[in-house]
Amino acid sequence: MLIIPAILDTDSDNVKEQLNQLRGFVDWIQIDLADDTMTDSSTFDLHDLVGEVDDFDVEIHLMTTDPVKYLDACAALGAKRVYFHLGEVESPSQVLEAMDPYDFTKGVVLSPQTPAEDVFTYIDEIDAVQVMTVVPGAQGGEFLEDALGKISYLRERRGDIWISVDGGVNENTIAIVKEKGVDAAGVGSAILKKDDVLGAYDELKKLIEDE
Repeated sequence: MLIIPAILDTDSDNVKEQLNQLRGFVDWIQIDLADDTMTDSSTFDLHDLVGEVDDFDVEIHLMTTDPVKYLDACAALGAKRVYFHLGEVESPSQVLEAMDPYDFTKGVVLSPQTPAEDVFTYIDEIDAVQVMTVVPGAQGGEFLEDALGKISYLRERRGDIWISVDGGVNENTIAIVKEKGVDAAGVGSAILKKDDVLGAYDELKKLIEDE
């Protein structure tokens, strides 16, 4: 299972500092964008990071009711995977069609209240599913273990799809997540809010390697 540091911040200067701490030590990062259309807060402008993430493989988590608005910015950052919230857009089919011209792979996010069954109308059009185990919008939320039940449902119906978990993953929950057989876990505050960022990352890696 891949551990992907997940960056959620309102200030692009803070983000750049976090990137500098991670540069050379991790391959993948997740950048979270919120524009207050589906959360109570907004993050920085993605364009502020152009040229800052070239050393990373980037996935972007779009917490917005209008993901199409941000696809050009995702491409400008060289994103390799882009997720949008399935239950927050008027027409998932239109969003997926708008993603077609871009090089990044397509992913959908299942918020805690979004049933796994909702994916299967679009199962042949997507490459990845991210299962949220917190209410989206802020790091450090309560880990919602019941949401992990969606993973087996997804695996049974399409075994090759990339599945990640995002939210509340820390030293106490990461083993539970790994047991579910996911490909990756997005980890925010359990890495980036620690005094020793790289030490926290290494500790989480050790916990899953020892399993």
